[in-house]
Amino acid sequence: MFKHNYCCYCYNYCFLFRQNRSRLADLKGRRTVFLVNLLLFGFGSIIAGFMSNFYVIAALMFIAGIGVGGEFPLVDTYISEMMPAKFRGRGVALVYTLAVTSAPVIALITYFSSHPLNYYSWRIPLWFMGAAALIVWALRTRLDESPRWLESKGRITEADAIVEKWENEVLREGKTLPEPEKIEVVEEHSKISELFSRSLRKITIMMIIFQFFQSGIFYGFVVLAPEFLLDKGISLVNTLLFSILIDTGFIAGSIFNYFIIDKVDRKYGIIGSAISAGILGTAFALTSSIALTVLLGFLVAFSLWNFSNFFHTYQAEIFPTRVRSTGAGLVYSISRFSTSILVLMITAFFLPLGLVATFGIIWVFIAIVSLDIGIFGPKTTGRKLEDISK
Repeated sequence: MFKHNYCCYCYNYCFLFRQNRSRLADLKGRRTVFLVNLLLFGFGSIIAGFMSNFYVIAALMFIAGIGVGGEFPLVDTYISEMMPAKFRGRGVALVYTLAVTSAPVIALITYFSSHPLNYYSWRIPLWFMGAAALIVWALRTRLDESPRWLESKGRITEADAIVEKWENEVLREGKTLPEPEKIEVVEEHSKISELFSRSLRKITIMMIIFQFFQSGIFYGFVVLAPEFLLDKGISLVNTLLFSILIDTGFIAGSIFNYFIIDKVDRKYGIIGSAISAGILGTAFALTSSIALTVLLGFLVAFSLWNFSNFFHTYQAEIFPTRVRSTGAGLVYSISRFSTSILVLMITAFFLPLGLVATFGIIWVFIAIVSLDIGIFGPKTTGRKLEDISK
């Protein structure tokens, strides 16, 4: 068990290195880093599946984790830049809806390979994930670079060629093009220090505070949900089954979010879904009915994935193009760091006091992020990226 957990810790902590990969996306381009990410994850996972020394496996999973860890802020950045303002949230919600379905797929593969195959039981999921990553890598070679990023680097001709290609595809389909909007683009060299300049300091600090405490809300429930069920006296066998039922709330919540994310301003969506998760979570803690416990757990998961889609869209669109990936990567890295601190704090000091005390501290986190985003966060839904970051 120790060796298994050691590998998992290596895989998780490498998320802290996402900042370097996000920085590369602002320097070298979104498409380039997209391709490098999947090569690291794909080959790291496949090679790890052939190894027997757990130190080597841990090192390879660390490398694989660096690849996949850089995906989240980069995906947020790329979709934000490639989608029109009125559909920007839908683009992010669609991607994360597809992403959240991968968890039950891997769980099923792991389950069906765990008993009859023994030696290969844990290797098959690694090979499956690695092979899938390389297939997606091949598909990603067809991606266009972000014209917004190209323009920010002064590569106007390349950006125009990509946009012209899109326009010609639309015309071939017999559709008409809208009148182009005139947007002033200034070529500027980006620096990490710019995130703490006078113009961006408030946004950066706001998102650092938000990301530090939001992990306590999200992972405080996700990681500890099985513990919550056990605390209610539900058997381990039923706990696993009920945890799966509760987790389907993430998929349902993401599908629902797809239809509302561009109709509600992101900052109010973040606040509303966090408060909703808090109310439902408190009811989850207080009820003694097993059926109601599972239902409320499902609804908490439903609310939390709405919360997640809202903030993933928000954290990318509030930074200017020249440092968008750097900013999103920096603040999201904070959440990886704080997850370890806050979940351990909840487990060590509040869970022994009962579920009401546990959700009490989660309410403190909800109050902090709600006030933080509510007071200092700009409105973004339906606005052009260039207007948001002015």
